[in-house]
Amino acid sequence: MINKTQLELFTKIKQAICDTVEYREVSRNAIEVATPFLDWKGAKVSFFITEDGYVTDGGQILSQFKSLRVIKDFENWEFKSDYFQRSRIQKVRGSLQPIDSESVTDIIRYVQGITRLPNYFEPKPISVTSDKFPNIAREVAFKALINIAPDNDPDTAKKWAEAFIRTRHINLNGFNIENDMSPTKYYRLIKIVSHATSSTSDRKQHVSAKVLDSLLWKRDAPEVELYVVVDDVEVYPPESRNLLNEESEELIELKFERSGAKLAEILVEG
Repeated sequence: MINKTQLELFTKIKQAICDTVEYREVSRNAIEVATPFLDWKGAKVSFFITEDGYVTDGGQILSQFKSLRVIKDFENWEFKSDYFQRSRIQKVRGSLQPIDSESVTDIIRYVQGITRLPNYFEPKPISVTSDKFPNIAREVAFKALINIAPDNDPDTAKKWAEAFIRTRHINLNGFNIENDMSPTKYYRLIKIVSHATSSTSDRKQHVSAKVLDSLLWKRDAPEVELYVVVDDVEVYPPESRNLLNEESEELIELKFERSGAKLAEILVEG
């Protein structure tokens, strides 16, 4: 028979789980439900409830698979049908949904299922098609920073400018967010988009991978600002251009004359 200590602890656990399930309104009259559980990246597991009452991941899982270049592994996974049935998951037009959105049991199994799903696939980051543009972008920023350095001493100005163009790593619950530069504002994320001469597929995946850090960080810190540095955004596919425009505060295109000064201003602004 359960004793008083057990009952008190059980009650505390149940209340803590219930109290940490929260929701917020998002676009298209949907709500995002955040749970206290952590996914494979260490971020809180969340899902969406549409205006019509459907539960969905909003396409996040499959988008991550595309960004991590494992979508083919997922589509060809021999255990997918069995896993989906046990986890009560179904694929509907690019998103993952519970088989029965009216069944609380199905929804709980679904949330557990989409949480574990990415663990079965090894990410394949883009590396072989990278180019020299990140170094070019940093050099442009460095020269512009030197022009506004607060100290006229060359060595001091150089050290001051170099501090802004270094890569910064942010640990987000065990997941690494990489800031391609080091702006004064901690929540200002600078992403250098390159791969301009790569295949259309690689350009799409590169852009998605660059935006992914911003989306993940914003889930924990809504004040995150994404700024994208690119040579010429027009060389990327329309869907990639739309993604960059939708998710970033501003696109800094280095093909324009004053872009270096603008980038330096964004880095220094406190």
